[in-house]
Amino acid sequence: MKKTLIITLTLIFALSLTMGAAAEEITVWGWGVYPDTLEVLADRYEEENPDHTINVELIGWGDMVPRLQAAMSAGTGGPDLATVNLGTHIASFAELGGLTDISEYVDPISDQFTAAAYAGSRYKDTTYGIPADIGPYTMFYRKDIFEDAGVDPESIETWDDYIEAGKTIEAETGAKMLPWPTTHYELGNWNFEPALRAAGGNFFDKQGAPIVDKLSINYKVIEVMQEITDSGIGLEATPWTTPWNAAIQNGDVATILAGGWFIGNITEIAPETSGNWRVMQAPNFTGKAAGSMGGTAMVVPSNSENVELAVEFAKYVLATEEGTEFLFQDAGVMPAYRPVFESEAFNKEVEFFGGQKVWQKLAEISEKELATWNATPYSTQAFGAEGAPVNLQLTRILTDRVELDEGLEEAQNAIEDLME
Repeated sequence: MKKTLIITLTLIFALSLTMGAAAEEITVWGWGVYPDTLEVLADRYEEENPDHTINVELIGWGDMVPRLQAAMSAGTGGPDLATVNLGTHIASFAELGGLTDISEYVDPISDQFTAAAYAGSRYKDTTYGIPADIGPYTMFYRKDIFEDAGVDPESIETWDDYIEAGKTIEAETGAKMLPWPTTHYELGNWNFEPALRAAGGNFFDKQGAPIVDKLSINYKVIEVMQEITDSGIGLEATPWTTPWNAAIQNGDVATILAGGWFIGNITEIAPETSGNWRVMQAPNFTGKAAGSMGGTAMVVPSNSENVELAVEFAKYVLATEEGTEFLFQDAGVMPAYRPVFESEAFNKEVEFFGGQKVWQKLAEISEKELATWNATPYSTQAFGAEGAPVNLQLTRILTDRVELDEGLEEAQNAIEDLME
């Protein structure tokens, strides 16, 4: 009798704990290709964790920053987890005090992410993001056009090689080597910035001071851009516009220099070119180092009331083979999580790229990415937006023939003024 009573009371107590346990819920903001992928992974996560609810919302790329800023200022209304750019966004939001320090969750597994991605998720020696996808600087090239021109793509390692190949390709096939929007600020974002990263250049030092006109490599990269402009191998077409899409679709350009994430875009932009494209490392001054172009992380805003669940879900998506395999296969983006590079799925041949093991090639490039980029809260204002001093002066140097020394000095002065 007494034993029965004890068992009964134990069951009642356990039941009361179960009934009284509050279900945990978080809201996740994703952009681009992420929301659809995150929704599937959220469903899988909820099946394994029925007491948890993951609400995924689509936030446009252009809306993410202002909406996060508004939520941070108000102290309410924001997500528990959000997708932001590595480096620039993390530095800006962290400086505002808008992000949660998640070093204790991420630092112990830092070696599982590429070095550049982990570096981009940190600001002032504190980790604020879980690296998501990365953009190893990649040359997407038309194998058929190269063959018609008699150019071996593997002969391209340096910028000099690239320019000479472009001249031959244009002479033999009429195709331009790449889109080259000299009059648009996107030239800075698409070409100057990743080329500078690959070369080890910087706009800021580790303390956050501007050094635009202080490093010789900064000048050297722009000199290459002048050579490309003067050679005539570039097609005046701005990224994401109709003429740019048409150039990719019609074979008007032989290469696209972009981040590895472009795999998910090119297959949608030009499905009729399937089988003709291949990928390799973008040119540089040396083949031993590669640059990065973009990439994202997931962050926990400081006003989140459920940090642990937010981090737990982010790690499920971004730091497990299950999550990252689905991420790159469904969304077509290059994960920062290194263990997945050894998976069977990562070694599959990709039909669109003529059976090339594209993901393995991107993994090789990503391991060479330099992790020396110094993001600051002023990065976007300095070079990442239309009218930013660096991009403005780059256009003047390339098209208005302003002297290189003068242009970089003016960019330096303008950045110093906006930082006062």
